[in-house]
Amino acid sequence: MRGSIGCSLLRVEFTEFLMAFACLAASLLHAGEVQPHDLGPTLAPLINDSKLPGAVGAIVRGNDIVALGSAGIRKVGDSAPFLATDTIHLGSDTKAMTAILIGQLIDKKQFKFDTPMREIFPDLAAGMNPEKAKVTVRDLLDHNAGFPHDLNWWTLDATHAKLPAQRRKAVAEALAAPPAQPIGAFFYSNVSYVVLGAIVESKTGKAWEEVIQSEIFAPLKMTSAGFGPPGTPGKVDQPWGHSLKNSTLQPSQFDNAPVLGPAGTVHCSMSDWCKFVSQILLAAQGKPAFISEATFKELTTPKPKQDYAGGWIIAQRPWAGGLALTHAGSNTTWFCTVWIAPQKNFAALIAINDGSDPAPKVADDGIGKLIEFSGHLP
Repeated sequence: MRGSIGCSLLRVEFTEFLMAFACLAASLLHAGEVQPHDLGPTLAPLINDSKLPGAVGAIVRGNDIVALGSAGIRKVGDSAPFLATDTIHLGSDTKAMTAILIGQLIDKKQFKFDTPMREIFPDLAAGMNPEKAKVTVRDLLDHNAGFPHDLNWWTLDATHAKLPAQRRKAVAEALAAPPAQPIGAFFYSNVSYVVLGAIVESKTGKAWEEVIQSEIFAPLKMTSAGFGPPGTPGKVDQPWGHSLKNSTLQPSQFDNAPVLGPAGTVHCSMSDWCKFVSQILLAAQGKPAFISEATFKELTTPKPKQDYAGGWIIAQRPWAGGLALTHAGSNTTWFCTVWIAPQKNFAALIAINDGSDPAPKVADDGIGKLIEFSGHLP
């Protein structure tokens, strides 16, 4: 009997030892994780001095978010703080994602960079302007296609057709019209990226929204990613965008027409955006995950005397140690900016829930502060 009790006590003690060991191991593992430095104190003066509602920023090294933080409020007239985990609107920073989808289709031999529109959309070729029929996929990616900045997107939306049908109508309209700008010359155009989205839809048989979800959001576990303005309509469960009206910031949950998706309707958390930016950073270092190294290199190499390629402005910056990739995005009520420095193995990102005139300068100042902050990190 006594032996039985002794064995039981030993089993209890051994079980307690195992539990204690497991707790210790878990705590050591947790201690080894990368804990982001708080950028809140860095962003707060920018927001306070500019009198903008709020901002969130991040610094990435490789696959890690090494700094993250937010400041300000979600909505003017409401006290809810802008959280680092909140959802932000990327605007035209969506374009780089659409370009990756195009790169994937090039890797799958669906078409080439120099494939003209008459071959991409053969059923529309008869109605194309002769010059537009020669426009290539490369021209679209680099804003060299001779398109205007925009079409009347809300007129397309008013047809109540499904989004792929709306985008196909936009393709037919854009390619039938004479060039609004010289083909081969840079002119920033949302139309080009809507046409690229229509190419994705034509070659996959799925809506662009479905393809980006399956090919980018799901693999990167970007669980917060979606389309349109962040949050629930009428609620302050996420930040609202803002615009200046009669010298007063007005909050709204406005967004571009959904047909414009491939050019700029994605929203997600800052952390999830960092996951995508990390992949671009690694790809620029010769370690791409979503497309081949050769395709990524061609995708992000501008034509001679130009600096835009595949959803990125390519610029030389001393602080970046050479080439840097950058882009800004806005749906007129949000503004965000990202800079990627492959040689220094870091990226700086910022998003502001305001699209008025001060926002771009505040974002640039914020990026400067993040670059400076990064230089002090171990």
